[in-house]
Amino acid sequence: MQKCILFILLFFVIHICYGQADSIQARIVLIGDAGELNYGRAPVIDAARNLIPLNSNTTIIYLGDNIYDNGLPDDIMPGYAAARAVIDSQINIAKGTPAKVIFIPGNHDWNNEDPNGLEIVNRQDRYINSNGKNIMFLPRDGCPGPVEYSINDDIELVIYDSQWFIRSPGERPGIESDCGFKTPEQFYNELEDIINRNSKKLIILAGHHTLKSYGIHGGYFRLKQHIFPFTEMKPNLWIPLPVIGSLYPIVRGIFGTPEDLHYPAYANMINNIENITKNHSNIIFVGGHEHTLQLIKDSSNYYIVSGGGSKTTRVSYSNKTKYAAAALGFATLEISKNKNVHVDFYTVNQDSVHHGYSKNILNFSAIATEPADTSKIPQAIPTANFKDSVTVAVNKQYNQVSSIHKFIAGKNYRKEWSTPVHLKVFRINKQFGGFKILSMGGGKQTESLRLQDKDGHEWILRSVDKDPTGSIPEVLKPYIAENIMKDMITAEHPYGALMVPPLADAAKIEHADPQYYFVPDDPALGFYRSKFANKICLLEFHDPTSDETETKSTAKVIDKLVEDSKNHMDQESVLRARLLDMMIGDWDRHFDQWRFGTTDTGVGKLYYPVPRDRDQAFFYSDGLFIKSLSIAALPYLQGFKKHYPDIKWFNWEERNFDRYFMNNLDEYAWKRIITKFQADETDTVIADAVKRLPPEIYKMDSAKITAKLKSRRDLILKNGIKYYRFLSKEVNVVGSNKNEYFKVFNSGDNLQVTVYKRKRSTDSASVMFNRTFNSSTTKFINLYGLNGNDIFEVDSTANSKIKLRIIGGKGRDTFDIKGNVRNVIYDFKPDTNFIMHSHKTKNQISNDPNANLYDITGFNYNSYRLPLLNIGYNLEDGLNAGVGYSLKTYSFRKDPYSTYQAITSLYNFNSGKYQVNYNGEFNEVINKYDIVANGSLFNTVLNNYFGRGNQTKIDKTKGYNFYKVRYNYLSGDLLLRKRFHHLVELTFGPSYYHYWNHTSDNNGKILSQPSLAGLDSADIYADKSYLGGKVAVIIHNINSDLLPTRGVYWNTEISSLFGINKSSRQITKLTTDMTVYASFKDPTRLVTVLRIGYGHIFSENYEYFQALDLGENNYLRGFRKNRFSGKSVFYQSTEFRYKLFDSKSYLVPGAVGLIAFNDLGRVWIPSETSHKWHDSFGGGLYYSPYNFAIVSATVAFSNEGNLFNFSIGTKFNITF
Repeated sequence: MQKCILFILLFFVIHICYGQADSIQARIVLIGDAGELNYGRAPVIDAARNLIPLNSNTTIIYLGDNIYDNGLPDDIMPGYAAARAVIDSQINIAKGTPAKVIFIPGNHDWNNEDPNGLEIVNRQDRYINSNGKNIMFLPRDGCPGPVEYSINDDIELVIYDSQWFIRSPGERPGIESDCGFKTPEQFYNELEDIINRNSKKLIILAGHHTLKSYGIHGGYFRLKQHIFPFTEMKPNLWIPLPVIGSLYPIVRGIFGTPEDLHYPAYANMINNIENITKNHSNIIFVGGHEHTLQLIKDSSNYYIVSGGGSKTTRVSYSNKTKYAAAALGFATLEISKNKNVHVDFYTVNQDSVHHGYSKNILNFSAIATEPADTSKIPQAIPTANFKDSVTVAVNKQYNQVSSIHKFIAGKNYRKEWSTPVHLKVFRINKQFGGFKILSMGGGKQTESLRLQDKDGHEWILRSVDKDPTGSIPEVLKPYIAENIMKDMITAEHPYGALMVPPLADAAKIEHADPQYYFVPDDPALGFYRSKFANKICLLEFHDPTSDETETKSTAKVIDKLVEDSKNHMDQESVLRARLLDMMIGDWDRHFDQWRFGTTDTGVGKLYYPVPRDRDQAFFYSDGLFIKSLSIAALPYLQGFKKHYPDIKWFNWEERNFDRYFMNNLDEYAWKRIITKFQADETDTVIADAVKRLPPEIYKMDSAKITAKLKSRRDLILKNGIKYYRFLSKEVNVVGSNKNEYFKVFNSGDNLQVTVYKRKRSTDSASVMFNRTFNSSTTKFINLYGLNGNDIFEVDSTANSKIKLRIIGGKGRDTFDIKGNVRNVIYDFKPDTNFIMHSHKTKNQISNDPNANLYDITGFNYNSYRLPLLNIGYNLEDGLNAGVGYSLKTYSFRKDPYSTYQAITSLYNFNSGKYQVNYNGEFNEVINKYDIVANGSLFNTVLNNYFGRGNQTKIDKTKGYNFYKVRYNYLSGDLLLRKRFHHLVELTFGPSYYHYWNHTSDNNGKILSQPSLAGLDSADIYADKSYLGGKVAVIIHNINSDLLPTRGVYWNTEISSLFGINKSSRQITKLTTDMTVYASFKDPTRLVTVLRIGYGHIFSENYEYFQALDLGENNYLRGFRKNRFSGKSVFYQSTEFRYKLFDSKSYLVPGAVGLIAFNDLGRVWIPSETSHKWHDSFGGGLYYSPYNFAIVSATVAFSNEGNLFNFSIGTKFNITF
C-alpha cells in the first residue's frame, strides 16, 4: 500500500513539472473490456479514479465489452442485478466530477454471437444515457456511426460501433431506424468526409475492435498452444497433444472466428478504414477487444490496444510493437497546448499500479493536408462562360448507346436525361443570401449536401444524376455490370420531382418544392467540389411544413407513439400520401423516405406525414433487363404504366410502413378517402403538374405522362381496395408503454377492437384505437400491449372466426377472455399476470424473454420460384433435365419462415426414366419442433453394380452397359426437427422405403445373371418394404446455399429399417459427411472446400441396393457411378474454386471461375483384404448467373478413365 501511495505522489510531481513546460489541454483515459468484477471489485477503474485527475479536461472512454458475457439483460431477468453492478462501477468513475465518460459497445454488449443483440445493446444504451449529460453511450440505437465528438477545437474524437460490421445485415438496425448511415458504403463515405474536414486536427478513431493486434484475435499463437491446446479454455489444463494440438491454432490463425482480425467481415472493415485513413498521419486508432495492452506503430499511425479492463490474455511482439503487456491496466493520452500527444500505459493488480510505458508519439501542429481532388470534376462546360443561367443536359451519354443496348436496358427516359434544358446557376455563397455547408449525406443512390441559410433554416442539395446501385439487392450487385447499374438510372425521370407539388397540394399532403440548378466548379464547395462541380442538382427545404417547424424522422415518431398513448398519427393523411405514391408509380417509400410534422392537440401530439425524396416517381423501363428483374427478383419494379400490374408487389418496400401507420382505417374509410382523392386529382390538376416540366421536356413527355396519370387515378379505387384487403388479412393493434385497456366485442356481424388509454379512475378515459373487422377479410388480429399494466378483455358478445393473438408486454397484465373467439395469450412468466377467464384460449405464457417481442419489420410476403431448373449431361446418363417449383410462406413468429415446400423432377432422355422428389419444412408446428417431410420416387434408377468389394474387376468384354442395374423405389420420411441457435439441427422420426424390380428392365445386364454377382434372382425381383426410423444431427453455418465461401455443413445420420414383408430384412447404418468451406476475404476469389465422410452398415445381411458406394455420383469423380460397393466407406475430397472474374456483360452477367479437385476413397467388406485407396483428380469451369444457378463443366481423371460432366442447376456434378 505504501508503494502505491508513493507511486501516486511521484506521478503528480512528474505531471506538475511536465505541465509547467507544456500545459495539458485534454486528457483521454482508455479502458477496454471492463465487463466483469474481480472478487467484487474493479481494480482498473479504481486505479484510474485514484491516479488520473478527473477534471473538465478529462474524457474517459470505455472501449466496449462493458458487460460480460451477453450484455445488459432485462431488469426482470435473474442476471440483471449483477450486470448492473458491473456497469455502475464504470459509470461511477466520474461521479461528482466534471469529467466526461463515453461508452462504446463491443461484441459482448451485442449479446456476443447470439440473437437479439440489437435489443440488448439498445438496453445498455438507454441505461447509460439516463445517468446525466456527462455520461454517454455512442453511437446510439445500434447504429454504426461514425459519430463526431469534439473534445475541443484541436481534437476530434470519432466513434464507431465496430460490431455493427461483424453482425449479419439482418441483425443490424433496419431501414426503419433513425441511423444517419444505414449501409457500410454510407458509413465509409461519412468517415472520409469527417477525416477530410478535420485534417488539421488530431483525430482519435475509437471502436471496440482493434485494427492491429499481436494477440489471440490477431492469430498469434505460441508453442504452448500447439502442445497444450486445452490451456486456451482452462489455464491449468496441461494435457499434451503434440501435432493434433496444432490443428486449432493453425486453423484459427489462418481463417479466424467472427471476432478475429482474419475473419472476412472484420478484415473488410479494417481494409476499408485504412484505405480511407492511410494518408492521414494525424489519426490515432484506439480499441480494446484483446485483453492486453499494446502500442503499435504501422506506417505513420499509432494503434493503441487497451483491453485489460477486467481480463488478461497472452500477447506476442513484432517489430512494430512499441509496448505490450498481458496485464490488467489502462492507457492515457495527454494532448498539450503545443499539440504534443503523450501516451502512458499503466498495469494494475489488486493493490498496486505500475507505470509501464510513457512516450511522446505525435506532434500535430504542422500536419500536411491533402489537396482537394479535382480530377473527378466533370468538364461539361467551361466555368468561365457561366453567368446566371446555362443550357445543359443532365447526362448526354445515356442516349449514346446502341439499339441492342436499348433493347436490353430499355429506351426508358434516355431522351429526357440527354436533352439540354435552361437552368439557373447555383452559387453557394450567393443563393438566398448564401449557404453554409453542414455535412454530406445521401440515401440509397444520391449524394447530397446539408446546407444552412442565413436565417438558420436547413436545405438539401442533391445530385440529379446518381448511383442506382443502392436499389439493387446485395446478392445481385457482383453480377450486374457497372455500366448496366449506372444505366438503370434512365428508368427514373430526371425531372419527375417537379410534377409532384400540384398533385400533393390537391391531396392536401405536405411536400417539398424542389428547384433545379446547375452547380458550377465553385471553389466555395471546398472538399465537396469534386463531387458536385458541373452537375445538375435539386435544392429543397429540409423541413417543408407549412409552419416551417422542424420535422421528425420515422424512428423518432415511432418512439413517441410507443412512449405514450396520448400521441397519435394522422392515418388519413398517411393514406392520402400513399395513394399519391401509387398514382405516380413511386415504389421507393420505405421508412427512411418520410419526415413527420407535429400538431399540438392540447392533450398530446398529432403527427402528419411529409414525404421526401421523389427519385423513383414515374419510374419506367421497357428494357428486357428490368422486366426480367421485376419477375425474378425485384417485383416492385413494375413501372409507371397506365395500369397497376400487381398492387401488392408494387408496395413491397412499404409493406411494414403501411401495416404500422394505417392500421386504424377500415374498408369504409379507405373507400371514402380514395373517392375523395380521385375527385381532388382533377384533369386540370394533372395538366398543371405536367406543365411544371422544363419546356424542352414537356414537349416530349406531356401527352404520355398525362394519359398515364389519368388512367392510374381512375383505377386507384379498385387497386387500393385490393391492397387494403391484402393488408387486412393480419392486423397489428399496438398499444404504448403506458396503461391501456383493449376491448374486443361484436358490432353486428363484425368484430370490433377498441383500445382506451387507462387512468386510475376509469378504464376508458380516451380512445386511442377503434376499428371494426370483417372475418371475410381479416383472419388474424394481434394485440400488443407493450409496456405498462394493460387489461385485455374479450367481451362475452364476441363471436367471430377471426383469431386473436394477445401479446401482453412488460408489466402486470390482466386477461379477461370470455367470448367465442379462438385466441392465444403470449407473455413473460416472471411478470405478474392475471388471467380472469380464458375461453378458447391457448396459454403461451412462458419463460422466453422474447415472448413479448414486437417486430415492426416482421411482415413478409409468401414467395415462390418457378421453374427450378436442373440440366445435366454425363457419359453414363446422357442428357438429364428437370423442372421444379418451390413455395415459401411466412407467418407469426415462425423463423426464418413458416413453411417451405419444393417439388423437383428429373427426366433422362436416353432411357425415358424419371424421378420426382419432394421436400417440405413446417416450422414450429409442435411447440418449438418443426416437421420435415421428404419423399422420392425413382422410375427407375440408372445405377451400376460391379459387385461388392474395394477391388472389384470390370470384364471389358461385356462392356459397361452390362453392369447397369434398373429398379424402382419409393421412399419417405416424416421427421420432427429441433433447431438450436440456427446452427445445430436434431431430426428424428419414421422412415419408409419400398423397392420393386422388373426383369424386362434388366435384360442383358448383370441382374439378368445375378449369380455372377453373388445375388439370388428370386430375391432381387421380389418386392421389399421397410419401415423404421432415423436420427440425424446437422451442424451448419454456411453463408450461401448455392456457392458457399465460408462455413461448415456436417450431417450425421443413423437409421434402422425393419423389413415388413417376407423378402425384406432389417438394416441399420450410420453415415457422417462433413464439408468445410474456407476463404480469407469477403468477397473472395479463392474458396477451399474440404470434404470428409464415413459410413458403416451394422447389419450382416444387406441388399445390393443398400450397400454404401463410391463413384461419380457419390464422392469419387473419375470413376463410374456406384463403382465400389461395401459395408463401410470412407472418402475425402479437396476442392479449390477460384473466381477468375465477374462477367458484367449484358448477355451473360455472373461469376466465372475455375474448379480443381482431388478425391480419395475406398470401401470395406469383411471377406476382402485390401489396402487400395482410389484416387481421382480433375477440374473445369463454372459460371453463376446472378448467383441464382450454377453452370459447370468438369473433367475427372482416374486410372479407369476420364469422365466429363456438364450441369446447370443448384449444384455441381448433376447425375440421375
